[in-house]
Amino acid sequence: MYRNIIEQADVVIFDLDGTLYEGKGHFKLHTENLKSRVRKDLREAFQEKYNEYENGESPLQIGKIYDGERDLIWSWDPFQETLTEARNWDNEVVEVENAPSFMQASDFDFDKWVPIGDGWWPPYAVARHFGVSVDEIKESYNQTKVQMAELEGFLNHTPGLKDYLQELSKRKTLVVCTNSDLEDAKRLLSFLELEQFFVEVIPSALKPVNTKQHFNYVIEKYKVDAEKVVSVGDNFMNEIAPALQLGMSTVWITDVDESPVDDDRLVLTNTLATFE
Repeated sequence: MYRNIIEQADVVIFDLDGTLYEGKGHFKLHTENLKSRVRKDLREAFQEKYNEYENGESPLQIGKIYDGERDLIWSWDPFQETLTEARNWDNEVVEVENAPSFMQASDFDFDKWVPIGDGWWPPYAVARHFGVSVDEIKESYNQTKVQMAELEGFLNHTPGLKDYLQELSKRKTLVVCTNSDLEDAKRLLSFLELEQFFVEVIPSALKPVNTKQHFNYVIEKYKVDAEKVVSVGDNFMNEIAPALQLGMSTVWITDVDESPVDDDRLVLTNTLATFE
């Protein structure tokens, strides 16, 4: 069904990490790198908390907001842009005085307010909970990205994707919008043999804070209506919710079984590997 939405568009904006290559082993790798930065006597507890997330037993889930100042996990309505409920790590509702009720994506600073949009961010929040600093987490992330390029099995070509994009690029304008910097994005696209299919790469995008800004730029530059643009990505907060707010269609690559919103512009799929 997601191919039908893409076929109806004039412009398709693709995320890069977690979207244009297969596998989620890098999330496990990042988690292990973070665990090595946790105090030794707390590493078992770190793993237990992360396992609770993976098993769906934690208040920490995709679509939540981590409150780094209070070490709490908030529910967030991405369309009303409101914080609706805070929970502690024992999954108990917590009353918070003087907490903001209204929070736009532009308010996320990835320190005090951290959107949990995809698999990179749950281990981030767990690490913060166990005392790992933001700088140490950034070091772990950079270490993981280097390891992904050097080790086998972390950057896997999506079967059929290259041929599909080659044909699609003849009929549609294809753009990459990624939080990776330009050097990293070019390296990944070159490794995946996909770089020639995109007319533009928007690097260091700082999604979701600047997602709407980038999407509006694409709409204006390529002179298309929002409803003729599709956003394809694995991060609900980065690529999906902002696109829906602008009237675009979306393809969310996710393991989530149920859509968080009832909107026929949103299609869920767990892979882009069925192009044959």
